Amino acid sequence: MRKIVFIMLLLLPFMAKSQNQILKERRVYYLDCSYSMVSNKLWDPVRENLKNAIDNVDDETTELVVVPFAFDAQHHPTLNAFSAKADKNGKSLLKSRIDALEPTKKTMTYHSDVLNDFYGGRDDDNRVTYMFLMTDGRNEENPDGFIPLLKKWGGRCGNKSVYGFYVMLHANAANPSVERTIDLQPHFWVVPTADVNLNLIRLQDKAIFNARNDKYIDLQIYGDIKDIGLETKFDNGSQYQVGGTEIVNGKLRVHISFAGDVYSLPASQREVLSVKARGIDPKGLDFFVTDKICVECISKPEKSLRISIE
Repeated sequence: MRKIVFIMLLLLPFMAKSQNQILKERRVYYLDCSYSMVSNKLWDPVRENLKNAIDNVDDETTELVVVPFAFDAQHHPTLNAFSAKADKNGKSLLKSRIDALEPTKKTMTYHSDVLNDFYGGRDDDNRVTYMFLMTDGRNEENPDGFIPLLKKWGGRCGNKSVYGFYVMLHANAANPSVERTIDLQPHFWVVPTADVNLNLIRLQDKAIFNARNDKYIDLQIYGDIKDIGLETKFDNGSQYQVGGTEIVNGKLRVHISFAGDVYSLPASQREVLSVKARGIDPKGLDFFVTDKICVECISKPEKSLRISIE
C-alpha cells in the first residue's frame, strides 16, 4: 500500500489574524449651531464642507456621528446626536439631518459641553475614533473655562487610538491659552480652517515579527500618503533595529534586524516602534496621527502539521 505524506507549514494563523486585523473607525463631528455661524456667513459653507467630508469616507463600516451643540440658550444642556454607518443610505440620512438644522438667535456656546459629552463615552475602544470640535468662536461662559477639561485629554486619550481636532472655523475662535493647552496634549491638533474634510493618515498600530523567519513587517496605510516620508525606530534599549523603510503595495514595509544570535532572543517580548512623518505642510489639511506601533517580537520556530494518507 502506498503511503503519501503531506507536510504543511502553518504560519501561526492566529498571529497573522492579529497582525492584519483592521480596526474600524468612528468619526464624531461636533457642529457649532450658535447664531454667530449665521452672522459670520459660515453656516451654509461649513455644513457643505461637513457633508463633503461625510461623502468622502470610503469605508462603509465607519460610524459617523454628528452632535449639534450651542443649539439653544439652556445652561449646559444634554447634547443629542444622530449617527449612521458610512454607506449610501447612512450618508443620505445624516446629510438630510444636517440640512434640517437651523440656529436660533437664542444660543449659547459652551465648549465644555463638547468635552464632557465626548469623555462620557463617544469613543470606542474597538474603533479608531476621531473627534472634531467645529466652532467659530470662543467659549462664552469663560474663554478659558474649558481648559481644565482640555488638560484631561492626554491622560484619557493620549495612549489610545483616539484623535481630536479643534477646528477653528473663524478667526474669532482663536485663543492662545486654548491653543497652547491643545499643543501640549498628545493626539490633539488645532486646525485653523472652515474645512473639516481632512486627510487623516494613520498606520496599522499592531504587528508581529518572528526573528527566525521574518525580515520585515508590513503596516497597512490608511489615508492618502502623498509625498509624505515616514521614519521609524525602536525605543532605546531594544535589541531590534530598523534597517530601512519603503512603501510596497500601499503598505509601509519596515525592515528589521537584531543584535546577537537569534536563539538568544526572548521567546516573546513587546517592543515599541516610534513613527515620525516628514513633509507634512503645517498649514495644510494632512494629518499623520499614528505615533507608535506595538510590535510583538518573537523568536519561535514555525509550527508544522503532518497529514498522512494511506
